[in-house]
Amino acid sequence: MDVRLVLVAGLALAVPLLPIAWQQGYGTGQACLALAMSAAVWWLAAAIAARLGPAAGRAEGLVRTAVLACAVVVGTGFVLEVFHALSLAGYLVASAVTLIAAAALRLSGIPPPTAAWRRPPPAVVLILAMLSAILAVSLAFAATHAPFSLYDAISYHLYFAGRWLQDHAMSILPTPFSDPSQAYEPANGELFFVWLMAPWHGDFAARAGQLPFWLLGAVSLHAIARRLGAARSHAWYPALLFLVARPVVEQAVGADVDLIGSALFAASIALGLTAVDRDTRRDWAVWGIAAGLTLGTKYVMLAYLPVLLSVAVATGPRRRAVWALPGLMVFGVSWYLRNWIVAGSPIYPASLAVAGLMVARGAYSHAAMDNSIFHLDQVRYALPIAAHAFGATLSIAAWPLVLLGWVRMARRPWWPGRWLVLVPFAMWSIFWFVLPDNIDGRFLLPALAPVLVSIAMAFGGSRVWNGVLHVLCLGIAAWVVVGRSTEMIVPGPWFFRGWFDLGGIVSPNSVALVAAATAGFMAIWFLAGRSRWVAPAVALIVGSTATILALGEDTRCAPAHCDRLHVSDPFIRAGLSEVWAWMDGHVHDATVAYTGINLPYPLAGSHLTNRVVYVNIDGHPGWRLHDYDRAYRAGRFDPVPPALAVASGELEPVPPRTGPRDDASRPRYERIEGVPALWVHNLDVLGVDDVFVARLSAYEIDVQTHGPDGFPVEEGWMEADPDRFTLAFGNHDARVYAVRRAGAPR
Repeated sequence: MDVRLVLVAGLALAVPLLPIAWQQGYGTGQACLALAMSAAVWWLAAAIAARLGPAAGRAEGLVRTAVLACAVVVGTGFVLEVFHALSLAGYLVASAVTLIAAAALRLSGIPPPTAAWRRPPPAVVLILAMLSAILAVSLAFAATHAPFSLYDAISYHLYFAGRWLQDHAMSILPTPFSDPSQAYEPANGELFFVWLMAPWHGDFAARAGQLPFWLLGAVSLHAIARRLGAARSHAWYPALLFLVARPVVEQAVGADVDLIGSALFAASIALGLTAVDRDTRRDWAVWGIAAGLTLGTKYVMLAYLPVLLSVAVATGPRRRAVWALPGLMVFGVSWYLRNWIVAGSPIYPASLAVAGLMVARGAYSHAAMDNSIFHLDQVRYALPIAAHAFGATLSIAAWPLVLLGWVRMARRPWWPGRWLVLVPFAMWSIFWFVLPDNIDGRFLLPALAPVLVSIAMAFGGSRVWNGVLHVLCLGIAAWVVVGRSTEMIVPGPWFFRGWFDLGGIVSPNSVALVAAATAGFMAIWFLAGRSRWVAPAVALIVGSTATILALGEDTRCAPAHCDRLHVSDPFIRAGLSEVWAWMDGHVHDATVAYTGINLPYPLAGSHLTNRVVYVNIDGHPGWRLHDYDRAYRAGRFDPVPPALAVASGELEPVPPRTGPRDDASRPRYERIEGVPALWVHNLDVLGVDDVFVARLSAYEIDVQTHGPDGFPVEEGWMEADPDRFTLAFGNHDARVYAVRRAGAPR
């Protein structure tokens, strides 16, 4: 792999995006810092990869370097956290050290690849052209729609990263109106977002922070298919279908971490195949880093860890696999040890039990999590949920080729053919029978990669048969991109509505644009396909196209929006967006408290000018869930009735109990007891300038005390104290109150 070529391609893609940054209020200096930090990380990762010896192929070499680059970013975050230096200054010092380390490894003396650069075959040219067009449209969409395209991005992923950057340190931030486990999740993805935010002091890059992992997942699939023996041109099809799958595209243009985990899972498989084949300490160490990064992305990856660990024993125990432990421990297990030390359970807020024996006590048990509308026991719904997880259009069109590929792989030796056939079935079993939330397709997304790899194995030795499959695969990709404006009606629970929309990833009004862009990129690939610099040239045009689409959107599509991509609705109430827009123009350099809904990130402002906090409503201003939980079990927290909130299993209420709370996945300790005077005191202690209050959602309104219009108790307290609180702006969904601090003149 030519390291310099990758750096030039990245620069060529990024520079044309500068006008978008200028339009959003960012400066050229910030862009230069971001590019310098990125180049330093990639240079060091490439130097380390080169020192590890030759890669098993170009794709595997790129996967290895990308995983090491991610490890450098996350590892840097760990080190800076120790010194409370999660700041731009800290990252700049780390970048300087990174460059020195890369120079010490003498990367400049590494010769370029000796393999000849050849023009890709026509089918591959069409694939590359289609992907170039989709990438350009996705970049434009992310620049104009993210981070509001994904609910969890503004609920906690970007919020955590932004607060850590403001505080220069990591902390466990409460999520009182959402899933309480989010505050304790492993956070390698959030550390990556912090690194992206640091040079900008905003989300210009982080709002589509999963996009690099979109590409990593595709390259990993290509590497796995090549290791299985697929021809180079055939190995592109799993990558293509991965890149255009609707759930993947929706994640790629946002700032969740599901795609990060899925791509790292695929990378772990690709590197694991190499580790087993070569059985060297270095290869096992790299595989351990990839597996550790995967484990440290989110809790669901802990459930899939046995699948990854099976790599080390699939062909018999490998003693050298012990060299994977450092990577697993540093990048994965460390997050769970933190929770065990701080909160009392490695998977807090859930308890950990092994064979019925309680190992670590949390705020609720696994049985409590199963008491939820998000858990199904009826196996008849498993197939529709899996189809939704991979995208309805892709699932309908690709399953015959997947089955054919599995049949051919099953005829191969156990490793890695039959093993890879079993992997998605093992993951589905874990998803359905182990995970408490088994209706959320995002949690099955890591299984998409091993499923799609089988398509490359459907090709055979007949030119006619292979020609037919080329047409079918390209047709499937086109179908997934274009789709059809209709919806399949699948009998099932209420949440099935909208799941089987057969629309493509590109909006109908943008299909002609994408087709024209694909034709243009095909011409470029054909004309410059023999040049080693064709990739940077295409990257330059991709970035330029994205900028043109993004900058012209406001006038080109007015008064409507240019929704180039057809993504799922995040269901954000219009009134919330109106209040956020008002705050972005009127509230700056302030401390903002929020209540009513767990969507705090937009309150920080477009350049993180505001510090956003949740303020407890009782006499414990610094307590978080695990503090309440411990005090409750020890008898030191005995709320005075009447309770302002009751525990529940998501939407399904359960009877209250005394003692350790094994009955509900939402014990709501923070909201049980409330005293207006104590809440106001906490506002003063934290220096709050404004309070944002939102109408309670359907998840909360039946289990929390609220006013007649659905707002939480804080709204009534503020209305009753006009000397301290003044309504600054509001509507039927949300309101903003200015706070006069104690002792301040009226």
